[in-house]
Amino acid sequence: MTKKYDLVIVGGGPAGLMAARVAGENGLNAALLERKSDMTRVGRVDGGGLIPINEYMCGETLTYSPEVKRIGFPVSGFSTKYDGPYQDMYGFRFYSPGGKFFSFGDHEKQKKDPKKNRVGVAIDKERMLKGLLEDVEAAGVDVFPGTNVTGIETKKSGVIVTGNGEAFEGTFVIAADGVNSRIAQLMGMNKNRKYIGMLTDRVWHLEGVTIPQVAGLSFIFTTYGFFFVTTICHENQYHLGISTYNPRVDLEPNLKRIVYEDNVYSPWFKGARKTGETSCVVNLFSPIKEPFKDNVLFVGDSAWLLELTNPFAIMCGWKASNAITLALLDGKINKEGISSYLEWWQKTFYEPHGSDEFKPITLEDFLSADDMDYLVGLIKEPLVATMNFYKMLHTVGNTYAELFPVIQEERPDVMEKLMGMVNQMDEIEENARKAGFPNR
Repeated sequence: MTKKYDLVIVGGGPAGLMAARVAGENGLNAALLERKSDMTRVGRVDGGGLIPINEYMCGETLTYSPEVKRIGFPVSGFSTKYDGPYQDMYGFRFYSPGGKFFSFGDHEKQKKDPKKNRVGVAIDKERMLKGLLEDVEAAGVDVFPGTNVTGIETKKSGVIVTGNGEAFEGTFVIAADGVNSRIAQLMGMNKNRKYIGMLTDRVWHLEGVTIPQVAGLSFIFTTYGFFFVTTICHENQYHLGISTYNPRVDLEPNLKRIVYEDNVYSPWFKGARKTGETSCVVNLFSPIKEPFKDNVLFVGDSAWLLELTNPFAIMCGWKASNAITLALLDGKINKEGISSYLEWWQKTFYEPHGSDEFKPITLEDFLSADDMDYLVGLIKEPLVATMNFYKMLHTVGNTYAELFPVIQEERPDVMEKLMGMVNQMDEIEENARKAGFPNR
């Protein structure tokens, strides 16, 4: 027997949980379906423990108050609870094979007044999800964990979602089932999206070590891979990871090399204990310009290139559920009814960042250790303090574009290699696509 609802939400991550909370609080008859039996458990690589605060991003600025245990969204006008541990973050850093670096922000100066100068906080995602789920249950939403959605069908009466042999009918459906959305695949939303490649991350969880060079998220370029080290919510604990666009590459030996053998970076990890490891494989597609079809609204990661930070996924869920509430109240059970969400998506996400891509470049294929040391060493002063990935990428690009005349004069050999990389970009991108396994 089909269960009927005003709204069916597929996916119990940050966007889906917030959408369910708002639907229940607004008086809608709503259901939340989640594949995992424990939707608060995080079992994969996830950057969502990072919250950029105190700067505007996608039309919102976030606040965090440990005193009242709330993450605030002051532009949108709501907040969500978070009562777990946290660590302040002060910006990005980029390191070369020889240990040279440049920073986004002057971290030592920023630490003198953390509340004013921090640009992010690291939190425990599982604790955040637990708080959201408690609010969903308190709002009277029907929650169906362990429900693996395998089908979706549009009818005159509504949209029918099937999972585990059960059928759930909603006047509207919110697809919040992540960056490799099954709903998007089933409804053909990926057919007109550009396939970029398959990104694989491998991460070690380390504890018992203090790395003074890391006060946020640091990227390390080496001749054997591109690594990232990030502060997490617990003191003296970090995540160390490596990324590749070739899923056939074994990343484990390179993690061992940087931790135990690298002359520059192994001292960072002296005495560290490995407490766990996680991996993540993601097919990257260009963002969806209009994330709506047949009364199914795609929110957060399901319509995007890669994972949005968790707070902005939460914001998508909040906006989407309020828009659907108004559509039902106004009797506009169609695209017009949720136009406020689509307009907001266009203005704050798609127009500013819809054409941005994460290029599948491996610098070590083009540059030597000496070349990378030289390029990183060119930036002498701290750049703008930020934990906004898009601002970081644009700032790095613009900064090096301005330095091209200097590079041409001082190191024409390096400039020639950079231009060779640019000239081969189409081939690099095509090879990345061939190495991946798109699922449309």
